[in-house]
Amino acid sequence: MKTPRCAPVLAALLSLALSGSAAAVEIPTRAVDVSFHISHPAKEYDSFLTPDGGHGTISLDPRALEATTARFSIKVDHFSSDNVRRDSHMVETMEAFVYPSIEWSVDKVTGLAGPLVPGVHSGVATGPLTVHGVTRQLQVPIELTVGGQAELTIGAQFTILLEDYGIERPTLVFVPIENELPIVVKVTTRPDPALLEAAAAAPAATPALDVGPDPAADAEPTPEEAP
Repeated sequence: MKTPRCAPVLAALLSLALSGSAAAVEIPTRAVDVSFHISHPAKEYDSFLTPDGGHGTISLDPRALEATTARFSIKVDHFSSDNVRRDSHMVETMEAFVYPSIEWSVDKVTGLAGPLVPGVHSGVATGPLTVHGVTRQLQVPIELTVGGQAELTIGAQFTILLEDYGIERPTLVFVPIENELPIVVKVTTRPDPALLEAAAAAPAATPALDVGPDPAADAEPTPEEAP
């Protein structure tokens, strides 16, 4: 019985897949910094997340940045604008007792590719953002900065519309605040040089594959090859 001529091609593809695989690493965040800007004809101010107000986990394959995903959770009642009365009003507006957290999942990152190396890497993060009990798909540019000890910093700036998330805009002298809410996110992790070592490591050894006899061995001899 002759071995199909496509067998060596299939074996090569399987070998490539095996040699390129690497397990993702779950990296807890060191700090999650979030701020948003409120605009009104009579007043503008920024509100900042307190240090204990957010946490998250980044799933990263040091040899394939394109496989990066992440999950973040933010406590709604942990924002401060240096005005207690104003902050209390915002907590009421966000109905924090009913919807205590904001959840952001990054399910896909495009634009990032290759191994983890020090420098600035730009990409686009895509995934659901849940605010005030409403979930909408979010797609935002991000910058991943990798330090010399593999400390990671992820930065993003984007704008959401309050009414998209069912949030009634507070009013001041009968005029509501702007619907657009600019948001700045900065996430950092602790140094971990092992990530750079994993990124630079040679691909895992590929087990030998039994691909069967050489198809050429089963071919009928040509007249010149016949004894």
